This record gives sequence, C-alpha cells and structure tokens, in this order.
Amino acid sequence: MKKILVADDDVTIADLLQQALEAEGYETYKATQALRFYDAVIERQPDLILLDLLMPYLEGEDELHLLQMNPATQRIPVIVVTALQEAKQEEEKYRRLGVVEIVTKPFDLDKLVGVIKRTIG
Repeated sequence: MKKILVADDDVTIADLLQQALEAEGYETYKATQALRFYDAVIERQPDLILLDLLMPYLEGEDELHLLQMNPATQRIPVIVVTALQEAKQEEEKYRRLGVVEIVTKPFDLDKLVGVIKRTIG
C-alpha cells in the first residue's frame, strides 16, 4: 500500500484529504504542524507528500529545501496544495525542489486524486 503524508496546518483540509485518500486505498498520515513535518517524513518514509506552502513557523519552501538536503528524502515526489496563487508563477523553482505538481486551493478532489494516481499509482 502506497503511503502519503498530508502536510497542512488546516486540520479540516488535512482530515478531508486523509479520508478521501484512505477511501482510494492509500495509507495516509497527517502533519498539521510545520515543525513536525520533517520528523514525520523521516519516520514514515512516504511515497508521496502533499504539502501546503503556507504553514506557521516553517514555510513550505523551507520544508522543500530540507527534503532536498537529505539523500533519503530528496526523491520523494511532492504535490503542493496551496492557497498561494502565485505558486503557479514560480513553478520552475518548485520543480527544482522536487515538486511534481502545484494544485491551488480551493481544489477539485477528484482531479487531485487523479494527479496522485498518475504520480505514484
């Protein structure tokens, strides 16, 4: 079973994504605090990360840099799920940091699931 880590400080969104992804057959974990995100990645070794860029204390871009610095985490695909509309304009920068897709909020859940399936099966 493929593992997905949902990193979003909005607990309602994190819960929604977790329930939807578990219904699709994925094993999911949540990290609703940015300061616990990296520890969760190391502990769970997910096959995919859904990452909100706008989290308190440590922004998503910082989290992406942390992932890229560690050979054990730098190849984990990341789908950014963010309210930051400008993220699409900086897509190339995020792709260099391991992001495979940027999905802006509000998002279509079916389309997001489709992106996940294309990314990790």
